Amino acid sequence: MTDKLHTDLGTKEIHKRHAVMVEGGTMPRAKVMDQNVIDRYLMDGLLTLGEHQAGEYILSQAVKAGIFSKPLRYEAGSGDANPDSMASDALMRYGKTLRLVGRRYGDYARYLVEEVVVHGWDISASKERLLTLKKGLGWIAERRMSGGKNPVRHLKSGG
Repeated sequence: MTDKLHTDLGTKEIHKRHAVMVEGGTMPRAKVMDQNVIDRYLMDGLLTLGEHQAGEYILSQAVKAGIFSKPLRYEAGSGDANPDSMASDALMRYGKTLRLVGRRYGDYARYLVEEVVVHGWDISASKERLLTLKKGLGWIAERRMSGGKNPVRHLKSGG
């Protein structure tokens, strides 16, 4: 046991190290807003909301593939309803998403996106790397999160 004072509103150490939002309600609680490097980039205006969401999409795929572990959530209904039956399926989907970036912008861009998003590599000091990250995340957002494929591509055009 520790003698540190802590509640659902977090500890003093958490408030010093992270951006914390206190949610109101019948039971107020603290929510860490900059848990990952991409969260901090969003808060600092280095990433757009769409690019950040693409990063979260990659993180979600990495969690399902067993590459990245997420913290436990103690809220009701926080479990996945349909976990993948085979880890290899999830790993293939994760790899396919990153290959999109590699095909469009090269292997270095694919590597950079994975290292920053999944492993927390801080590249904020390099404008060139940050631009590469933004391009990669933007491409994922465009191809994976907004439909990406024409739903009637199988139909032949008449004429």
